[in-house]
Amino acid sequence: FRIGGGLASHFKDSRPVGAFKFGVGYEHEFDQHWTLTPSVYFYAKGRKLPDESVAIRDAEGNHITDDAGNPIYGVKGTTITANYVEAAFPFSYYVRTAERRYFIFSLGPYVALGVAGKHPVKGDAEREGAEKLYVEQKTFDVDGIHRFDAGVQAAVAYQFTDNLVLGVEADFGLLPFSGDGGRNVSGLLTLSYRFDMRSR
Repeated sequence: FRIGGGLASHFKDSRPVGAFKFGVGYEHEFDQHWTLTPSVYFYAKGRKLPDESVAIRDAEGNHITDDAGNPIYGVKGTTITANYVEAAFPFSYYVRTAERRYFIFSLGPYVALGVAGKHPVKGDAEREGAEKLYVEQKTFDVDGIHRFDAGVQAAVAYQFTDNLVLGVEADFGLLPFSGDGGRNVSGLLTLSYRFDMRSR
């Protein structure tokens, strides 16, 4: 079993948001060093777009101006959360440091399907009525956002008891999240609890 928490963003201009994952995997040993651990997770990612300056308009769509006739601008903020069911297939290499103590280096592909998320926008002066202040959509219902993701997962960890492993890992998306070309990237601190089925 594995849980983790950290930050997520996009390779394109973005600010980070909180991220977390939890799930389960099964580790298959090839020899004393190499393993494969297919795993399934619920993984919450996302990003915050840089604030945008947008002209404030009236109900007819005309720019509102100040006393000097200059257009008035506001600040538009957009945050995106994207929750996935992710399947990862990392290969791991174990380096023994003591009896049942190891450094673990992992690398492998992942695929993910977007299942939920929110896409709130604040201060979008281009919209009408109450939506000028705040509007929220489901992330994967927004035009141009792709539900499918795939990429590479890399991790370094240390097994410090028979059952507990502490590590850091990152996902690097290879497919665009939306039409702007941004791709998912995330980094987590993880804690794993392992059951050794051979002893049962």
